[in-house]
Amino acid sequence: MNEMITSPHEQQNEDYPQLTIADTDWTDEEQSTMREHGYDNMDMLRAWLL
Repeated sequence: MNEMITSPHEQQNEDYPQLTIADTDWTDEEQSTMREHGYDNMDMLRAWLL
């Protein structure tokens, strides 16, 4: 399941597109390692956005 981050106003627009874990371009191995360290999809998206 892919979790999404949406705009603060829950409206999709060009300034706040919906993002999924697939948008990070991290390999399956990198994602697996992050999950082993307690990250979930939302944590990975937050880390990628920072």
